Amino acid sequence: MGKLSNDLRTLSQEAYLYLYPLVTMDLTRRQGTNVEAGVRPGFGPPNTFHHLRAFPPADFRAVVRPNFDTLYANLWLDLTDGPVLLHVPDTDDRYYMLPLLDMWTDVFATIGKRTTGTGAGDYLVVGPDYEGDLTEFYDDLPEEVALIVAPTPHVWAIGRIQTNGPADYPAVHAVQDGMSVRALGDRPPFVIDPTADTRTEPLRQVEALSAVDFFTYATRLLDTNPPHPTDFSVLARIGSLGIVPGDEFDPGQFDEAEIVEIEAGAASARELLAQSQPTLGITANGWSLFREPMGVYGNYYLQRAFVTLVGLGANPVEDAIYPMLVTDADGEPVNGDHDYVLHFEADQLPPAAAFWSVTMYDAEGFQVANALDRFAIGDRDDLRYGPDGSLDLYLQHESPGADRESNWLPAPRGPVGVTMRLYAPLPEALDGRWVPPVVRKA
Repeated sequence: MGKLSNDLRTLSQEAYLYLYPLVTMDLTRRQGTNVEAGVRPGFGPPNTFHHLRAFPPADFRAVVRPNFDTLYANLWLDLTDGPVLLHVPDTDDRYYMLPLLDMWTDVFATIGKRTTGTGAGDYLVVGPDYEGDLTEFYDDLPEEVALIVAPTPHVWAIGRIQTNGPADYPAVHAVQDGMSVRALGDRPPFVIDPTADTRTEPLRQVEALSAVDFFTYATRLLDTNPPHPTDFSVLARIGSLGIVPGDEFDPGQFDEAEIVEIEAGAASARELLAQSQPTLGITANGWSLFREPMGVYGNYYLQRAFVTLVGLGANPVEDAIYPMLVTDADGEPVNGDHDYVLHFEADQLPPAAAFWSVTMYDAEGFQVANALDRFAIGDRDDLRYGPDGSLDLYLQHESPGADRESNWLPAPRGPVGVTMRLYAPLPEALDGRWVPPVVRKA
C-alpha cells in the first residue's frame, strides 16, 4: 500500500503494541480476582481490599523489584453491575497514595496525601456506561462524597502506604483496616471462574498467545472497555485488520500467507518491546530515568506497552519516580564484587516531598538475604551525615566497618540491580535540574 505502510505486518505490529496493555491488564485481573480470599496475599474477589501486611521476605520471587518503603492495599473494582463506595480513613498525615488505573493502564485518579490530603474521605466510583439514577443511593451515602467516573468497567487500585520499617507495621495495618469498599445496589454474587489461570505470570500468558488468539481476545475486550477518545487514528489504521470495537476478530478473512505476516508483525512488536529501554528513557550519571509520559500515556503507545512489560501499574511521575542504576562512574556495570560509594552533596540529596530510598537487588531484580536483613536504605533510616550535611551510602558485600554500618546497603556477589525511589518528587527531579549522582568504586 505504498508510503502509508499499510502492509499487514506493520499494522499487526501497531495493533499489538496498542492492545498489549489491555490484554495484560485483563489477564492480571482474572488472575488476581479468581482466588478465594485469604489463600494468597493480595489476591481475592473484586470489590474487596486484599492487603499485603509485611515486606517481602528474602526468598520472595512473585514480583521483580519489590519495594521496601510501603505496604500495599490491593483492590479490583467491578463496576459492571453498578457503582461502589470507596472509603479511606484519616492517616494522621501519613503519606499514602491510592491510584486508580483503567484497563488501558492509565491512572485516571489518585487519592492520597499529594492530591486529596490525609483526612478521611468517601468516593463514589461509577463505570463509563452507568445509566442508573444515583439518587436511589442517597440514603446509603455519607453526607460528603466525591464522584469519580471510571473510563472502563474494571479498575485496579494499588494503594501504597508509607511504612517506616517492620516496627511500623501496626500503624500501617490500622490504615489498611480503615479502608473499605461497598458495592451499591442489587448485584449477583461473584463466582470464581475455574478456567482462569491463577498461577502462570500474566506476562507469560500473553507471550504464549498467537497473534490470532491475541487479537481475538483483544477485540472481545474492546467490546466492554471503551478506547480513549484520542485513539481514533490508531483504530482507523488497525480496522484494516478487522480489529473494530464491538466486532469479533475473524481470522478467516485472511489466507495462510497473510496470517504468517500478521504473526510476524506481532513477533516484531515483542522484539521492539524487549529492545526499547535504551531509547525510551534518558541516561544521566549512569542512571536510567523515566519521566514523561508515565502513568498517563496519551497516544504514546510504545511507552505504555513497554511500561506494562517492565512495571505494570506505574504511577504518574508527580507521585513517584524510579531511577535505575545502569553503570558506575567508569561506565562499567555495577557488580557486588566491588565496593561502591554513592555520595550526595548536602544540596543534592534526593528532592522528595514525601521520602526517598535506594534498594538493592540481584541481576534478576530480587532481594538477597544479608547479615542486616536490610534490602533498602533511605531518609527514614538513622543515617550518619557528614559535618557539611553531605551523605555517603556504601553499596558493597562486606560491612564497611562499625562506624559506617548505619549507611551500608548490603550487596550480593556478582551483577546487581539498584533502584532509587522518590515519592512525591519535587519539580527539580521532574524537569531534569536534579539527577542522581554517579556511583564510584571505593
